[in-house]
Amino acid sequence: MVLFTGLLRAEQPVAYSHKQHLALGLDCLDCHSTADTRAKATIPSVQKCMLCHAKVATDKPEVKKVAAYFNSKREIPWERVYGFPASALVKFQHAPHMRAKVACSTCHGDMTQAVAAQRVVNHTMGTCLSCHRQNRAPEDCTACHY
Repeated sequence: MVLFTGLLRAEQPVAYSHKQHLALGLDCLDCHSTADTRAKATIPSVQKCMLCHAKVATDKPEVKKVAAYFNSKREIPWERVYGFPASALVKFQHAPHMRAKVACSTCHGDMTQAVAAQRVVNHTMGTCLSCHRQNRAPEDCTACHY
């Protein structure tokens, strides 16, 4: 049973390189700030992007696109590449995985090499259960499903 829904690789409105940003020393939580406290690791708002890009790399074409969204008071319409369909009845929570010190790369792959938003890990019940077994995490149905 495949639990994931989304795109393998999405055409994004702004060419965002995780590789480039992580090479600068940023951490996943710098942009996906709710991953350690809430269910979802939110996609950053245009305001968050502009915290740096109001002064950094302002001459770059992709940063100009970000600034245009900000100036028009519009969020960047990012396309999600990870998620679960409602029919899977999955109640995935990022926060417990962060508390258990599961590396982001375990579920999202090596983002230090990602130059485009793309899904590099397929989430299935089998992959999740294997990880839970290896890490002695709960395996009962209600741990992940409602």
